[in-house]
Amino acid sequence: MKAIAIILRGCSAGWLGAYGNEWIATPQLDRFAAESVVFDRHISDRPDPVAAGEAWLGRSRAPEAQLTAKLKAAGVHTILVRANHPDTDGPDWFYAAWAEVFDARPLEEDKSPLDCLIRTLPALLDRLADVPDVLLWVEIDRLLPPWDVRQDVFEAYVEEKDEESEGSREGEWREKNELDAETDEGDDDESETEDDDGDELEAEENQPGGGLSTLSHSPLSDAHTPDLAVTPCSDPPVGPFDAADADAVEWVYWSLAAVVTSLDAELGKVFDQLRARGLDQSATWVLTSDHGFPLGEHGQIGLHRPWLHEELVHLPLILRLPNGAEACRRISDFTQPPDIAPTLLDLFGLPPVAGQSLLPQCRGEAVSRRPHAVTTLELNGAAEVAIRTEDWAFLLPVTVPDGEKREPLLFEKPNDRCEVDDQRSRNVARADELEQQLRALVGVEPPD
Repeated sequence: MKAIAIILRGCSAGWLGAYGNEWIATPQLDRFAAESVVFDRHISDRPDPVAAGEAWLGRSRAPEAQLTAKLKAAGVHTILVRANHPDTDGPDWFYAAWAEVFDARPLEEDKSPLDCLIRTLPALLDRLADVPDVLLWVEIDRLLPPWDVRQDVFEAYVEEKDEESEGSREGEWREKNELDAETDEGDDDESETEDDDGDELEAEENQPGGGLSTLSHSPLSDAHTPDLAVTPCSDPPVGPFDAADADAVEWVYWSLAAVVTSLDAELGKVFDQLRARGLDQSATWVLTSDHGFPLGEHGQIGLHRPWLHEELVHLPLILRLPNGAEACRRISDFTQPPDIAPTLLDLFGLPPVAGQSLLPQCRGEAVSRRPHAVTTLELNGAAEVAIRTEDWAFLLPVTVPDGEKREPLLFEKPNDRCEVDDQRSRNVARADELEQQLRALVGVEPPD
């Protein structure tokens, strides 16, 4: 058995087409998801890079019971491929756990951060061809700032937005002049669609956390100025984010979209290399992330405060079985990063030490035993805990920095996907019940 895990550090589930994103082009990942089992509610237990590594390897258990140790004892060769920059490295213990660490780090002369991986991976795969049992773990930080943003891909998103805006203005003009809908039915239908898209974008821009507080002027506002090139945002500042500058919102969003689309094309080359060696038939592929990267949805860029909203805690988890078995199956049960280790052990025919393997769910043989997902995080002097159930997400601040305000929040699920409509004042009893349950689960005492 061979298993290949691809870790997209900092990837929110909401950035991918498989999770409902309709405005970022990810055709390669869409194909991958269509051949796979997609876990719709994979929620981080601690959305932090080090904590994710601990969960994946089962580091809370005795050393001999941890994932890589169990695999080594069973004769499985484990390889960590570092396709990340040195400044996003994990702790030493994470790398020491693997039988082999393979260097595919970005080089200065490369045109893209993944060029080295694409260039060196074929030789590694060929070397492993005769090794019967292998876990290949690939770490990618392409989505973490500073971003390598292709100018042409960024401009394509800007131009697409401009075309949508023109269509929207044309639709408004038609409506004001009361054109006969039957005369130009096709155009009216198109303008309706474009108007809807524009309305959705406007709603997103007006959500809390819409503009870069550190920017006095966004280059995107120069998009219609002749002879002025619009450069993408490559390094959004981590910290507070406000809704004052709609151009800044678009500037960051289109820049991120360009990065995701470029990553998608590069992953397509990696997938082709795997398929060329028959690993689409003989290996299981797993794609997931360590944490999401907020882009201002709730007032912050990046890992600034531990506010446990959807964009930080909802992660992709896509599992492609050999030959695409069980393709297009979607799992709505809650899963969390500690499920990865028992699933990988199960793939290699080894009994899990703790936790639950997800393979029975992939085959439709079982449902999850997890009725909820709990998340905790401490960051920069603040702490928050959260619980997600079938119907609700309840976020409870434990420690809030001096001078800042953060109240408990209750969001209805799955209706409020973006978590913008706090229902706590309208469902006090339910909020109190979830708070008591959450405090008992994580061991947090109520305030005096």
